Amino acid sequence: MKNLAQKMGSVKARHYQKIKDLLRGTRDREVRIKLELFLLALRLGSVQEACERRGYSRQFYYRWWRRFSRSSMALASLKEYSRRPRNSPNKISRRIEGRIRWYSRRQYGARMIEAFLSREGIRISRSTICHVLRGRRKHYRRRKKELNPHRRRYELVVPGQRVQVDVKYVPELINGQRAYMYVAIDECTRWRYAHASMSLNEGSTVEFLERLKRSFPFQIHCIQTDNGREFTFKYLNEQWRAEDRRHAMDIWCERNAVRHRTIPPGAKELNGKVERSHRVDEQYFYWRAPTESLNCLNGRMAAWIRFYNLKRPHGGLGYLTPAEKLEERHFTLARGQDPALTPELEVLRLRFLDSMPKSYRAEDHQLVTLERELANLLKQAA
Repeated sequence: MKNLAQKMGSVKARHYQKIKDLLRGTRDREVRIKLELFLLALRLGSVQEACERRGYSRQFYYRWWRRFSRSSMALASLKEYSRRPRNSPNKISRRIEGRIRWYSRRQYGARMIEAFLSREGIRISRSTICHVLRGRRKHYRRRKKELNPHRRRYELVVPGQRVQVDVKYVPELINGQRAYMYVAIDECTRWRYAHASMSLNEGSTVEFLERLKRSFPFQIHCIQTDNGREFTFKYLNEQWRAEDRRHAMDIWCERNAVRHRTIPPGAKELNGKVERSHRVDEQYFYWRAPTESLNCLNGRMAAWIRFYNLKRPHGGLGYLTPAEKLEERHFTLARGQDPALTPELEVLRLRFLDSMPKSYRAEDHQLVTLERELANLLKQAA
């Protein structure tokens, strides 16, 4: 130490020893590179030679040495500072962040929040919404799982061309008993109707179909179901089925000129639209549905279906509501401008236009506000 002090001076020797002690106590690679450069420059007595040996510029040395010496040789001064601005000029306002969190508390995801905000005149990207929902943490992409292959998706042209019907078990007991929710959804407009029953049989199915026929604002041409006993006897064991007995739903469909179509066994993806609507109900309705009585459940379900049809944007419709999609279909079909129309669909198109209320058939085909008219129809049906 005496020889070192005599060679470089007492002040430099103290600096050398302190830097050497700091070097023993740190494992940060970036900090160690700077400390070793300082030690080499002190030992050689030449900043130029030390920088040439290590491959750094003199500007690099002096920038970090000034910062290091001004902080009384604190290790934290040798770490890179964040260049992130404290206030970003492109950051969204607190009001918009508040709206995003308001929708998030109601169990909506980024896609639906983007749709709701666009309807309020707020244009914001989905990635920004995800940043706000994650607390602006860095997102690490997860490896996607391989999805099972399924049939190609399709869209129908005429409302009522085909309606998917299915039954879901109500998750909670209603007044201590099991309840069953019949659900129907139109494949073209995603217009829905649902009604709960305490029994699951062909009689309950026919009762639901009568309610469905009165509630839908357009004529139904085809109903698609699975092969449950409440819908068909097609795959029922012969020993349990009378040869001369027909299912009550088939009789109802024949009487109302409605085609009954059943999907092949094990192909639930063909009823994917109504299956997906079950998940929406699980997410937004059943967890807060009343369980005191069946009437309370059906009343709350009617309010939820009204909101679904008139107010809730649908991702499969380009974030239109089912009511707006129905308005768009009527506007297009009234002029026959849809390129997907075929001669086979011409009869369905004319029946659809005839089955709509008269307020939708003005001379100049200008449509009135659909929400008000359909709300009146629902009140009359109730």
